[in-house]
Parts: sequence; C-alpha cells; structure tokens
Amino acid sequence: MVTTEAVVALQAPKDVSLSEIESELRQIWLGVGGDEEAGPRAVRAATFTLVVYESADLAAQIAPSVEGLAVQNPCRVIHLRPQQGLTEMPLAARVAAYCPMQKRGQSNLICCEYITLTGSRAALERSLGLINALLIGDLPTYLWWQAHPDPEDVLLQGLIHLRERGGMRLLVDSATFARPEQGLLDLYRLMNMNVPLADLNWSRLSTWQELTAAAFDPPDRRVDLPKIDQVVIDHEKGNPAQALLFFGWLASRLNWVPESHTLVPGDYDLHQIICHSPEGQVIKTELAGLPLADIGTVVGDLIGLRLDSAQPDANCCTVLCAETTGCMRLEGGGKAQFCRVEQVSTLRDIPAETLLGQQIQRWGQQQILFQESLAVTAAILKAPSL
Repeated sequence: MVTTEAVVALQAPKDVSLSEIESELRQIWLGVGGDEEAGPRAVRAATFTLVVYESADLAAQIAPSVEGLAVQNPCRVIHLRPQQGLTEMPLAARVAAYCPMQKRGQSNLICCEYITLTGSRAALERSLGLINALLIGDLPTYLWWQAHPDPEDVLLQGLIHLRERGGMRLLVDSATFARPEQGLLDLYRLMNMNVPLADLNWSRLSTWQELTAAAFDPPDRRVDLPKIDQVVIDHEKGNPAQALLFFGWLASRLNWVPESHTLVPGDYDLHQIICHSPEGQVIKTELAGLPLADIGTVVGDLIGLRLDSAQPDANCCTVLCAETTGCMRLEGGGKAQFCRVEQVSTLRDIPAETLLGQQIQRWGQQQILFQESLAVTAAILKAPSL
C-alpha cells in the first residue's frame, strides 16, 4: 500500500510563462544539492509522467490525491485545471517541486515535479503540443482522468493520442462517475478503441473476488458451482459501479450470458438481471443499493453478496458480508445453516491515491481479467429491459 505522507515544497510554487517552464524547473533544483553535513540532498528523478485532468467543478492548490506519489514514485505531474464558466481564459503555468518529509536515516529527498496548467477548456485543448513537449522521454505516461470518460471528448482524445507508440495509459475511478452506468459503457467503448485503461474502483473488489473464488475451492462445493441460479449483491446506495463490475466478473468466470437488465428506481435502486449458463440454467440476479447513514468518502462500496440455488441438494450457498454491516439481511430465507458465511475484512473507503500508486507499480497485471469483466458488464447494461 502507498502511504500518503506530508510533503514540502523546495520553494513556493511560481507562476511562469509557458515558454519558460523547463527553464524554471531547472532553476528550482539549482542550489538545493546540499551535502550530508548541511542537510538532506534533493534529488531530481522521475520514473514516469502523470497527467492529471481535474474536472472543472473541483478545486485544489495542487492535486492532493497525487502528493503521496513522491514517497515511492518520483515522477513529473502535469496537472490540468480547466476554469469553470470561463470560455476564453488564457493558459497560465505554475511550477513547483514537492518532496516527502525527511525520514530519519535518509540522506536524500526523492521529489516530484509539478507543472500546473490553468485556463479555459478551449485553451487546454490548444495546449496539446505544449503538454506533449513536457512528457519525459521514453518513460511511461499515465493520464488520470477525473471526469466522465466520454470517448467523444476532444481533450481526452487529444491526450490519449499524444503517445501513439508507447501508449498513454488511461486511469479513471468509476466511484466518482455522476452517471455510473453510462460511464462504464463509455469505458468499454474506449477499451474497444484499443486505449490501455484501468479503473481504480476495480481494485477495490480484489478481496471480494478472492474470497468468492476461495469459497468454491473444496471439490464438493466446486462440483455444484453450475447449480447457482440466484445472486444478490448489496452495495452502498448512490453508485452501482462496484456491484456491476463484480457481477460482470462473476458472470465472465462462469460464462453466463446476459438476457435482460431492468432498473427499478426507488428505495434500493434495484438492478434486476437475468442470465443463462452454458448448460441452459437461468440465473436471476438482484443488485440492491442500500441507503446507509454513513457511506464514507467512496460511494458504492460492496457490503454483501449471496450466491444460492433453488435446488435443495445444491452445496453452493455462499454469503459474504462486510464487517461493518453484518450478514443478517443476506442470511435470511431459512437456509442459513447450510450456507458458507464469511465476513470480509476490507479497508473501507480505500482512497484513490493509494490505488493509483499500486496500479502504476503493477500495470498490466490482471488487465485481461478486467477487460473480460468490463465486456460482460457492458453486455448486461445493453441487455433489453423486461
């Protein structure tokens, strides 16, 4: 896990002209070399470039969610901040270098360079050449898109194609999507356009996936896996992206084919899904958004799931639930004594910056699994309503 630590600036952030960005960055590092007797030495280093696009309705002095990257991931951050309501605000630049607080025994500070570009949306769209010039050589480049991933967005398309050869790797967090279902469909469209992408929200599902798979490791349960025909998934009301992605993963692993998808708005905003298995079994699924008093900072975290069968002799009933909510709701129905019940110890509200550092360090792992799951999730969302 990447720990977000306090950071300090080598000097106060400074406004500069666009033509002087690189020169001003070099100036920051002059005079901070130091020696072991005078204090820690600031080291200019980078292992990748991270471009952060911040939705116009957000505000920050620097992107607080990427400050902690300097601790284990020295990099150059190019922070794009469109100004809301200003159609022709010219582009302005600010440069700084931020370093983690000194730890005892360390002689060097490994720091990140921050370049903040502020202006109207149109000005940012015209700055693609400048942004391209600021990307560091042949190092990997990531784009953290903190907005709806619209494939038709001019700026998003322009940024993605800045690195035709090495590929601009797109990072999003579906937990922040204002329109989660459409956002997942648009992610699928981008995937089909061969855009390398990852969803930080997908990483929050790993413990649930591991425990679900482990529940069917015993041979006597594994043999009854095809008998599952009832699925209930509970999540925090407000964003069903995690529940949809989890069920997309489950359906993709069991080769279930979506037949229908019906949204029932109301107290629980139910997603009712019908699939069929390769053996012709009909699987009925319900995703329920539970209104909780405290949903935390991440909206839509999974809080429980139940896998079951209408066949009385099937040994497949499985109940997983978050420790914070308990299993009472999912244990109902009179079969609790025959179910495998387990509480899931997860770190609730895992912050995006933690997942960002993890994703950058292990890019490529499980990408095929995510792509296959996203494809089934998109098929579910496009299935006809009953």
